[in-house]
Amino acid sequence: MSAATMVFLALAILGWGVGALFDKVSLNYMDPSGAFYLRTLANMVLFAPLLIWKYPETRNAVMTENKLGPVFVVSSVIVSMAGVYFYLKALSGGEASRIVPLSSIYPLVTFALALVFLDESFTLNKLTGALLLAAGIYFISK
Repeated sequence: MSAATMVFLALAILGWGVGALFDKVSLNYMDPSGAFYLRTLANMVLFAPLLIWKYPETRNAVMTENKLGPVFVVSSVIVSMAGVYFYLKALSGGEASRIVPLSSIYPLVTFALALVFLDESFTLNKLTGALLLAAGIYFISK
């Protein structure tokens, strides 16, 4: 893994970790539905200038010959936003130190689906890592 990849991964982890903290604090002041819709609105407002600035690249990405790419992008947005909504609902009813780690078991779903639908290779190392990840998250949340 390159140094740049490691830096981006560290920044993603930091962003998600701090974001989860802000999510939990926001739920002390508003209900999960309100937080979800405000988050969606904030995303639209904050990223609209970027979409306008990068309009040619965005247009080219959408207007590709193969229309399956955009279909899968929109599908990803729909299921990811549903996940965010349910995550906020769960977070509003539980401790952040338990809900956030438990919600982080989603790589096991990706692992299984990638094996079945993407024909990715199954190795004992991948399975062991996935199970250890799940076990660690389970114990952290106890």
